[in-house]
Amino acid sequence: MNKENKIFFSNKTTYKIKTKHLFDIVFKHTLKCIKKDDSFYSISLSLVNQQEIKKLNQKYRNLDRPTDVLTFDYNGDTNIKNDLGSVIICPQVAEKQAKEFKHPLERELSFLFIHGILHAFGYDHMDEKDAKKMYKLQNNILNSLPIDFYTDLNKMKKLLLEAQKNSCATYSHFRVGAVVVTKDNQYHLGFNIENASYPATVCAERVALFSVYAKGYRKEDIVSLGCITDSKEVGTCCGVCRQVMSELMVLNCPVYIYNYDESKSLFTTVDGLLPYSFQKENME
Repeated sequence: MNKENKIFFSNKTTYKIKTKHLFDIVFKHTLKCIKKDDSFYSISLSLVNQQEIKKLNQKYRNLDRPTDVLTFDYNGDTNIKNDLGSVIICPQVAEKQAKEFKHPLERELSFLFIHGILHAFGYDHMDEKDAKKMYKLQNNILNSLPIDFYTDLNKMKKLLLEAQKNSCATYSHFRVGAVVVTKDNQYHLGFNIENASYPATVCAERVALFSVYAKGYRKEDIVSLGCITDSKEVGTCCGVCRQVMSELMVLNCPVYIYNYDESKSLFTTVDGLLPYSFQKENME
C-alpha cells in the first residue's frame, strides 16, 4: 500500500480515546481487503458527541436522533486526489452498542469506521441484496483485522506463570504453561502433563484448548492463546499443537509466546506458526 495514505483525525468529544493508531491499521487493512491498497487515499475521521451527530442527521437526513456513524463525500476544493470524504462517529452511541454486543468499544469503533469507509467507496445497504453484500464484507474485514481487542497481556503473563507452576513435567522437568482467552473475558489455563508412555503426554496448549472446548466454546469464541516455557529463549509450539491450533482456532488468532522469565517474547498468529495448514476442507 502507498505509505502516504492518510487519515485526518479529530476527537471533538470528552472521550479519552487513544485510537489514532488503531484507525490507521483499520484504514490500511480495509483498503487491502477491497483491493484499493495500490493507490493513494485520504479520509477525514471525526469523533463527535450525540448532540452534534443529531444536528447533522436533522440537517442532512431529516432524522431527529443521534446515530452511530455518518459518511459524507468531500465537497470542498482540494488538490488531493482520491479524497474519500468524511466519516463521523459518535463514541457515546458506539459505547452503548458495544455493551449490547458484549465486545470492546475499540472493536465497535473499528466496525463503524469500516462501515464508513465502505460507504465512501460506494457500498450501500438500501436494498436487501446490497445490504447482505456490504454487511458480509465489513464483518470479514473486522474479523480479519490484525488486532487483538480482548487480551489483557499483563493478566495473561501473570496467569501463564500460575499455569506453569502446575505443570506435571515428571520426566522432562521442562515446564510449560498456556492460557486461552475467550470473548467473554475468561482466561482458561493449561499445562503440560507427561506420562511414562511418552505418546500419552499432552502439551499445555492442547490441555488449555481441549478444556475450552469441553466447556462448550468453539473456535469463533477464542480470541488468543499464550504460552510460556522454561527455555531461556522463546520456545515455540510443537508441530502437533500447531496442527491442533489450526483446526480449533481461527487462523488469524493472535498467539503470544514467552521465555521463562517473560523477558523475551514472540507475537504471531496461528497461521504464522503453521502456514499452509492441512484443514478439513483438504479432505473433501
